[in-house]
Amino acid sequence: MNRKLLLLCALTLPLFFFGVVAQSMAYRQASRQLESKLMQQDTWIEKNKRLMAGVAVLQSPSRIEELASGSLGLFLVGASGTIKVRFTGVSP
Repeated sequence: MNRKLLLLCALTLPLFFFGVVAQSMAYRQASRQLESKLMQQDTWIEKNKRLMAGVAVLQSPSRIEELASGSLGLFLVGASGTIKVRFTGVSP
């Protein structure tokens, strides 16, 4: 009985060792992948911040007015130059 138990332990010990080594390698690989993804995430966040700042600049009313009056030849019409039209009897 003792001999069988000793033989069983001697045969299973390398399997346990192999399992620990395999688990350690898988953990290191997952850790490297996580680090890579975190760096990629930081890069995307910085790029997103730059894009959002660019959009904020492009959406500014002063820039739009300057572009409209300069390049497109449009001008702002005052209240005296507008006409209100009202349709009666027509449902929206």
